[in-house]
Formats: sequence, C-alpha cells, structure tokens
Amino acid sequence: MEYIPKHLYKKQLLRPIKLGILFSVLGEAVIFLVWGVFLYPEGNIIHKFLWTIVLCGLGMGATVGSVISWWVEGKYWGQPAIVACGLISFVILGLFCNLLCFQLDMNFIYFGGAGAPVLFIANGMVASAFGGALIGWLNFTYRGIKILEKYGW
Repeated sequence: MEYIPKHLYKKQLLRPIKLGILFSVLGEAVIFLVWGVFLYPEGNIIHKFLWTIVLCGLGMGATVGSVISWWVEGKYWGQPAIVACGLISFVILGLFCNLLCFQLDMNFIYFGGAGAPVLFIANGMVASAFGGALIGWLNFTYRGIKILEKYGW
C-alpha cells in the first residue's frame, strides 16, 4: 500500500461519516416535514423532531458512515464501492432502522405507518439505498472527490 500522509488519510476516513450524517439528517428532515408535520400533524412535534433528526438522523447517519469507513475505505473503488455503500446503507437504514421505526410508529402513530405501511417502508428503503450509493459515488470516484474537494470536504 502506498504511503498516504496522515492528514489526508484522516480526511478520507471522516468523509463517509460526515456525509452519512449530512444525508441522513437531510433525509430525516424531509420525513419529519412531509410525514410528521404535513400529512400527520397529530402528536407531539418535539418528540417527532427528536426521533427523526436527533436519534435517526445523527445516530444512524454516523453509524452508516462509520461502517462505510471501516468496511469500504481502502478496499473498494469505483462501482464496487458505490454498490457496497448502497448495500450498507440499505441494510442499516432501509431494513433495520426503517422496520424498527415502523414498529415504533405503530405504537406512537406519529408518521402514518399504520395508514400507509407500504409507502412508509418503501420510502425508507429507496431513499437509504440511493443515499448510500451517492455517498459511495462522492467518496470513491475521482469525479465525486473532485466535487468534495471543491467545497472543502
């Protein structure tokens, strides 16, 4: 393996975590606004915000980014890395987190999981796979890294 300066290697390892948090928080903000505020306004808005943005957005975004840094960084590049990132995100967010949130929503009835279960679950699965693939493209392709570097990432 070629020598990579320590500051650049640290940057490579932190990028997936930062992007995982960013995309997860943005995705959860959309879910919060669409499902939690506009479509199903009943329930405590503070609890909905804490659930979506803080617990799911920050927590699961950091988890996905950490697993990508641990499992993909230095092992895959290009298309295989994009697929790996999409699968990691899909499994962690789309399956585990989404199904857990669906079960919790059946009790709390904050986001309409009982009223539209297929849409609730499919929305999370598609968005998580797309977000993971986007993280992979940004982190593990020359064009993606060029875009990140341009904006100081």
